[in-house]
Amino acid sequence: MTRRPIQNFRGLSAVIVAPDDGNRAVLAATLERLGLAVTSRPAGLLAGDAADVLFVDADALDPGRDPAPSGGTTALVTVIGHETPSRLQRAYELEPSAFLMKPIRPSGVFTAVYFAANEHRRRRETLERLAGLEARLGARRFVIKAVLQLVEAHGIDDEEAYRRLRRESMRQRVTVEELAVQLVARRESVPRRQSG
Repeated sequence: MTRRPIQNFRGLSAVIVAPDDGNRAVLAATLERLGLAVTSRPAGLLAGDAADVLFVDADALDPGRDPAPSGGTTALVTVIGHETPSRLQRAYELEPSAFLMKPIRPSGVFTAVYFAANEHRRRRETLERLAGLEARLGARRFVIKAVLQLVEAHGIDDEEAYRRLRRESMRQRVTVEELAVQLVARRESVPRRQSG
């Protein structure tokens, strides 16, 4: 399912981490015209910045001192002035969703925010899907155990056991993996009879 791109930035917040210069002034004024609430911080203060979009002047970062910002909740735009390999590497390691070149002009800011907001949302959704798939993969061993339990308990083949498991999961409105975990846990919680 393709979602509509984010095009309206009214009500979003932006933090600019950059030296207090003309570039920061142009960026702040342009972002405010686009409807973002803007806060500026001196270069080098990345920790604790919570915003919808974070602009970081990559030229002003101290690689030994400045930690990378948390990319989980914030779309990141790096501002680049010098295209030297070391500075580009530093900017790349921040995993930005977009970038702006200095000197900053109003004409490129909307594009950077547009790409940052939409790319960040796409990355976050991809990571959420990946986490869900990894959780399901981790639970597959329980599906195998549950299928084997049904085979043993009802004398059916593995395909029929899986069909029953799937049918019951649909009836209970849970995933096959969730139902399998429940079945295995229930069986393992029943004390086994002492032989003798």
